[in-house]
Amino acid sequence: MLNRYFTLSRAAVTLVLYFLTGSLCAQTIAIDKVLAIVDDQAITMSEYQARHHQERFQNPRVAPFSGEVVPEILEIVIDESIQAKQALARGLSISEKEIDGAVEFVARQNEITVDALISKLESDNFTYDQFRESLRRQQLNRKLADMVANSRVVVSDQEIDDYIRSHSELQNTDESYEVSHLLVQTGEKTSEQIDAEIENLNFIRKAILNGQPFADAVKDYGDGDKSEGGYLGWRKTNELPELFLDALQQLDPDGDNISQVLQSNSGLHILKLHGRRGSGQMIRQQLTRHILIQPDESNTVQEAELKANEIYQKLQQGESFDKLARLHSQDAQSRAQGGELGWINPGSTLPEFEATATGLPLNTVSKPVRTRYGFHLIMVEDRRETDMSTELAENKARQAIFQRKAADLYNSWFRNVRQRAFVEYIGTE
Repeated sequence: MLNRYFTLSRAAVTLVLYFLTGSLCAQTIAIDKVLAIVDDQAITMSEYQARHHQERFQNPRVAPFSGEVVPEILEIVIDESIQAKQALARGLSISEKEIDGAVEFVARQNEITVDALISKLESDNFTYDQFRESLRRQQLNRKLADMVANSRVVVSDQEIDDYIRSHSELQNTDESYEVSHLLVQTGEKTSEQIDAEIENLNFIRKAILNGQPFADAVKDYGDGDKSEGGYLGWRKTNELPELFLDALQQLDPDGDNISQVLQSNSGLHILKLHGRRGSGQMIRQQLTRHILIQPDESNTVQEAELKANEIYQKLQQGESFDKLARLHSQDAQSRAQGGELGWINPGSTLPEFEATATGLPLNTVSKPVRTRYGFHLIMVEDRRETDMSTELAENKARQAIFQRKAADLYNSWFRNVRQRAFVEYIGTE
């Protein structure tokens, strides 16, 4: 098999393309230099040039194509070729609708229309077809990464906590806790006496969990001031010892709100968390439903829009949103809940969707809104201001950890794939 590769590299360094004229005479119209052989596929200058144009389009600091091959960009083309082959072998594919969505996304990123994007591409000698093919490979490789790595990544709560502790920018120094405190002083007690007190406090903690009022437990068993039943009120993070803060961060005021028995130099402690307040990162959430109608192989864009308008008319006539969502929505995740999407944070939906939802009066239905996924009928049932300090920090930490672990896993896998691939450079001088 290697002989075939070497034969190709010596005898077919150039590919000559022909077409038939009206007189049926074959004429040479282009010469496409082969830069490398990857397994049984030739990487040509036109493929390289298209990828070079895309790199320049995404990063203006990349120099215009001058006929010279930049090794780093050639390696990108080779890697994408190997990845595409791996993706196709796994049955992955990209539909024209997905490419349309990717084109619209690139246009939005550059704050221009799709038509303006096409004009910009052509002014840089980068055809629209070449651009779509580059996007196809990138989308295919994303699906491959998802299959190989992303679906296997798990991020634990402990990893999130550790990440936040090591990144001060995510730490909420203005967070406050509403706390009650049961204290048993140990003073000069022996280790045996302290062990007995710990055992007794564990028994008291179980009683609290089984319904005994925390304030009563403080009055019956605690030391120090008992007048407020151990209630300390709201305390900021810098007003709490690290032992207390670590324990409180693990508690939920609406659920598991009683700490384990804690031990410090001053004594033994049980904490009760009544409430938590963040640093004021308030966001406006919207309780949202939608019905999604998508174009597909048997449903053109025009037919999908027509169907969405028909459903809109039924909603205007008083038919149930819940019922019509269950019957017609093509969003598999929300259809069973009558189109319910839950509380939506700003930035978590597509710009067209969010702009429409934000402007809707409560409990009214929008006209069909087009996004890259199809046509949406949107209804906002409620709005609220929510402090998302802790959740936002956790989401940022989770995303950073996930991306790092997924990239490490995928890169390790691809290094092995690349080492097994046959790559010969034959036209880069």
